Amino acid sequence: MSRITLGFGVIAIGVIVVVVSVLADPIGIGSEDTFGWRQIVGVIVGAGVAAIGIVMAWRAENPRPDFPAEQ
Repeated sequence: MSRITLGFGVIAIGVIVVVVSVLADPIGIGSEDTFGWRQIVGVIVGAGVAAIGIVMAWRAENPRPDFPAEQ
């Protein structure tokens, strides 16, 4: 599996966590009528995972150039 594919997979997982967290009450897995603290944590964690995936995919497409060793 290439690094860019792995990055896009991590993005997908993060987006799924965000969507499930936001839609927890309408789909019946939420415990409150309001947007609860668990949903807030889920959105933050999911967004963080997606951001990590974006960085992974971007770095796979744009590797850092190799700099010559200092002499």
